[in-house]
Amino acid sequence: PHFHSPVHPFTYLPLFIALLFVSHPIQTQAVTYIVQRFTSLATMFYLLSLVLYIKFRSQQSAISGQQKLPATRYTLYAVSLVSAILAMKTKEISFTLPVIIALYEFMFFEGNNKRRILYLLPLLLTMLIIPLSLVGIDKPIGDTIGELREAAQETDAIPRWSYLFTQFRVIVTYIRLLVLPINQNLDYDYPLYHSFFNPEVFLSFLFLLPLIGFGIYLLYRSRFTSHASRLTAFGIFWFFITLSVESSIIPIKDVTNEHRLYLPSLGIIIVFVLTTFYVLRLVIRAPLRFLTITCLLLTTIIIALSIAAYQRNAVWQNEVSLWEDVVRKSPNKVRGYNNLGNAYRYKGWVDKAIEHYQIALRLKPTCVDAHNGLAVAYDNKGWVDKAIVHYQIALRLQPYAEAYNNLGVIYGNRG
Repeated sequence: PHFHSPVHPFTYLPLFIALLFVSHPIQTQAVTYIVQRFTSLATMFYLLSLVLYIKFRSQQSAISGQQKLPATRYTLYAVSLVSAILAMKTKEISFTLPVIIALYEFMFFEGNNKRRILYLLPLLLTMLIIPLSLVGIDKPIGDTIGELREAAQETDAIPRWSYLFTQFRVIVTYIRLLVLPINQNLDYDYPLYHSFFNPEVFLSFLFLLPLIGFGIYLLYRSRFTSHASRLTAFGIFWFFITLSVESSIIPIKDVTNEHRLYLPSLGIIIVFVLTTFYVLRLVIRAPLRFLTITCLLLTTIIIALSIAAYQRNAVWQNEVSLWEDVVRKSPNKVRGYNNLGNAYRYKGWVDKAIEHYQIALRLKPTCVDAHNGLAVAYDNKGWVDKAIVHYQIALRLQPYAEAYNNLGVIYGNRG
């Protein structure tokens, strides 16, 4: 649409997209959970590489009177390439970066195809970094392929197809969390689905398919309309492509985790902000009134999300509050009770620790960590014979150093 205002409303898009990204409570796990610094760091390099490539190509496409020095342009390209390498070496989610850059190139830029492929080729070659890092480069090709197949799964307890079917349902959950971030959980008790025709799996697939189809439609339509449709399509593709490493056929022990949304969430946020601007522009014809109402609405949403993020982050203030939250939301999952037992024991609340270790063992009698933790708690209470029993059970299930050491201390004290 045409605006008779000195500032085009779409000027505000980057600001609102960035504020929604940083204020959304779904990001708390990627930021507050210390080990997920890999996710946030990889995302930084990922975005930096993309932005610098766009800057490079924008300058390349500039009219001759505004062209920058070639050295400046190619410095941008070089730093983009280095940032892509750093992203690849940080976390495996960066594997999709060259695909995203290639998608952006062909969606938003024009030019000689040979030259464009020449720009993209070094970035595409960085995709080799992750598989070669997983298996090494000093092995025969046959061994490398076999090791790569093994490396492309975190666990062999989940069949690839079962993991994929489950991910259709998981992705719908991710979208729900982005739209309505309630009942967030560090450790979801998520069922594993083994059939594509399970109603929940099939309905999830039917929900996701039109979203992808809508992105393809918008891309086709954008040839005849503004860049807004193209950018909306790009946001949809961004979400599914960046999620593909962890939500496809590569089995990961935990089928769902909130930190996996850190990078993909940007795509949905782009779609949401663009859709908000577009729909309100259709409803409100007066440009100044439209801009005021849109900015107020998005600002209100950002404030609400910020409050929710603050409240969610309070759960992470210590181990007890974190694992109590998990146990409330995943009452049938062993890990929550075991870790809450550990948290209580570290606080000196031994009776509470014993209670939660026992619940963990009722759920899974072969949980080695719970047997060991219960043995330590019994030892702290002076119930040495009970402690010996559970150390011995733990060692029969899985011999490991801590249980041997603790049992040795008890025997030593007994002479």
